[in-house]
Amino acid sequence: MKWNRILALGMGTALCLSLMAGCGSGGDISSSDVQEDGFPELNISLAHSAATSHAHNTAAQTFADIVSEQTGGKVTVTIYPASELGDQPALIESCYTDGDVDMVIASQSNMATYMPKLNALAAPFLFDSYDHAHKVMDDYVLDWINEDVGTQMNMHALAMFDYGFRHVTTNDIVVNSADDLNGVKIRVPGSAGLLATFDALGCNTQTIAYSELYQSLKQGVVAAEENPVATILADSYFECQNQLALTGHFFDVQTLLINKSLWESMSPELQQIIQNAALEAQQVTRNLIADGEDADIEALKDKGMNVTTPDKQSFIDKMAPAYEEIASLCGQDELDNLMAAAKAASESA
Repeated sequence: MKWNRILALGMGTALCLSLMAGCGSGGDISSSDVQEDGFPELNISLAHSAATSHAHNTAAQTFADIVSEQTGGKVTVTIYPASELGDQPALIESCYTDGDVDMVIASQSNMATYMPKLNALAAPFLFDSYDHAHKVMDDYVLDWINEDVGTQMNMHALAMFDYGFRHVTTNDIVVNSADDLNGVKIRVPGSAGLLATFDALGCNTQTIAYSELYQSLKQGVVAAEENPVATILADSYFECQNQLALTGHFFDVQTLLINKSLWESMSPELQQIIQNAALEAQQVTRNLIADGEDADIEALKDKGMNVTTPDKQSFIDKMAPAYEEIASLCGQDELDNLMAAAKAASESA
């Protein structure tokens, strides 16, 4: 892999120089300007933690197919789904340290370990719809991440993959308002923002590794969890949870990242292909998750889950402590700027 990167650097430089000579330094470079044999032979590893049936794996495969097609098969992407190469923190660490993982799909909470400002994205009830969230991702968040991700994570952010609005599931606990969750033992991922959210609701929050969540629910270690409906369906949580409360407390999005050294070794032409493929893959997640949410809810009903739509304002009224905790983690200015971007997007809709 390292030899491939060295080869990519050398050939990419030569390719760039020849293109500049032929087209002029101010012209846009398109795939039609380069012959297929102008690309180096390169294999890129893309690892993620989602199940093979999840939208993220479909998007990853779309990305791989486009890159291969646009480079005449010279650049290939090998996908490692379902934590085959380790859990998400381990995948991020490998990509960060120039290890075996060239690209990774990473959550906000895991990235926040390196980039504290990303805790701002965990602010509850920040977005009121998928369209609203997507506009903020496109107009503000991706560039905001790229301001620091190169220096703080040794990566470059290519796209934002929908994971979906998160909702609460329980076993035998019907949730119609925030008070129904008071004292409930619920598994929450290691996101400081999500922990603050459920602490503000009076829950007994537990941070259990995702790989252990299904068994923990089945054995009654916790009575509840929260995830997007696509994940609840893909990972079969309906087998051990019979209640789904559509709280929509948090819009979850994950970032498609590429190792910075690999990215910078590529020619501008190859970078453009990679970037365009990433945005095509991003749209796949939006089509499958945002547009597919209603169908996923119906499928969960068919699996036996009772679905409620709780009073959202009863949750929002309890969120002041959560916002205070999140501001202390990300910085008040970062939270204010993100909230301003969210407000601007809402007003322009």
